[in-house]
Amino acid sequence: MLTVDGLYFAYKDSPVLRGLNLTAGRGELVGLVGPNGTGKTTVLRLISGVLSPSDGRIRVDGQDLRTFKAAERAALISVVPQNPTLPLTFRVVDLVLMGRNPHLGLMQWEGRRDREIAWRAMELTEIGHLAQRPLGSLSGGERQRAVVAMALAQEAPVMLLDEPTASLDLAHQIGIMDMVRDFQGARAGTVLVAMHDLTLAAQYCDRIVMIADGRAYADGPPGSVLTAENISAVYGADVFILAHPQGGTPVVLPRSAGRRYDAPGEALRHTDADGRM
Repeated sequence: MLTVDGLYFAYKDSPVLRGLNLTAGRGELVGLVGPNGTGKTTVLRLISGVLSPSDGRIRVDGQDLRTFKAAERAALISVVPQNPTLPLTFRVVDLVLMGRNPHLGLMQWEGRRDREIAWRAMELTEIGHLAQRPLGSLSGGERQRAVVAMALAQEAPVMLLDEPTASLDLAHQIGIMDMVRDFQGARAGTVLVAMHDLTLAAQYCDRIVMIADGRAYADGPPGSVLTAENISAVYGADVFILAHPQGGTPVVLPRSAGRRYDAPGEALRHTDADGRM
């Protein structure tokens, strides 16, 4: 469904993307990973139309997104940005209902179905009890869930998420990713998510695209992309790769720069000058 061909982009004289290619099929959840500054957020902004590439094509179902008007693009693509600027006096339900705007005509108000969709999105994100609260009274994690609810209410076939779990506690990280995967499965939606947490990405993504030097360094199932060799080459980090007890996906654990280990759970014996531990 989503195809990115030969994407180039630079901020002034600083190249960020240098011919990036990637695809995300219908019903597929694809993770974008890579160190800070490699262009993960830039890719999402280019797809959403916030930025324009200097070269390359972005297509949805074979149609070049440059041919779409803003309203048409909004009906196709929903976005959960990182640290969005929100109208803090708005109630949560008002923000979530904004996700229905691409489906409304000029001067048209939300109908019963729109309100039902918005409430369902708030239930899925566990913020229904906050519906009448102003956004300014919420915690960072609660606001993040409200933004995800708005994107769900949009019901666009393509969803872009930029670090959707960054400000959430562990329980809500799992909850948000479960919900995103359910959306992708139930509606055969296409999901592209930028993530820092490699273990969480491996647990939920069907495919992972690792970006380095403005290109796709590795692209494939989590087990083939998240290897110690790839992570060392791209991140410059020395890691252990274990199998997750639930599903066997890669668990990425950094090696300590101080106390060294031969293998997980096998600490080397360190002694002081007198031979004591």
